[in-house]
Amino acid sequence: MPVFINKIIDNQIHVLVWQVRETYHEALVLAKLSELGKQELESIANEQKRIEFLISRIAIKELASRLNIDFSGIGKDEHGKPFLINSHWEISITHTVDFIGVVFREKLPLGMDIEKPQNKMLKVLPRLMVDSEIELMGDSLEYATIFWSAKEALYKLYGKRKVDFKENLLVWRENEQWKGKIKMPDYEAEHSFYIEMLDQYLMVIAY
Repeated sequence: MPVFINKIIDNQIHVLVWQVRETYHEALVLAKLSELGKQELESIANEQKRIEFLISRIAIKELASRLNIDFSGIGKDEHGKPFLINSHWEISITHTVDFIGVVFREKLPLGMDIEKPQNKMLKVLPRLMVDSEIELMGDSLEYATIFWSAKEALYKLYGKRKVDFKENLLVWRENEQWKGKIKMPDYEAEHSFYIEMLDQYLMVIAY
């Protein structure tokens, strides 16, 4: 079973990262989808995206099993944010070609993102950043990837749409730690990040 990481962060956040090695048919058998899950799968045209969808379901079930959580399926709220049906556990999911990540936390929201550093980030990101963030990033690809994933993780934590990544999601370093803030009309709070390298990828969890 290609579980790459299974750990607990800050005594409350449960992380499972699955290294994708399965073919589409192998993943389909392992996923054991519900009728609702089959309908969602049929709406995905690209085979790689189908594999990522299937592995995310496998990873979620695996983590639920390890935590002795009764798994009743996965739903999505009106904003498209996934949740465990009939459970008080909050979840977040991230997909890449090589890794699928899932995180669980009791009652409190969180967000997760995994990205491979790419030079295009240095060109695209400034449109999503305030001046202080651009200055901190400089020409560092590592920092660019952290900013990219940190803002995406904050967006997933908030879980609603109509978010301006530049104005509503702020990221900075404080005492050698990365911090973030969500500023929305209905929600304003600071959050911490957990950051870890996964081979050539960077994993960021906002909580």
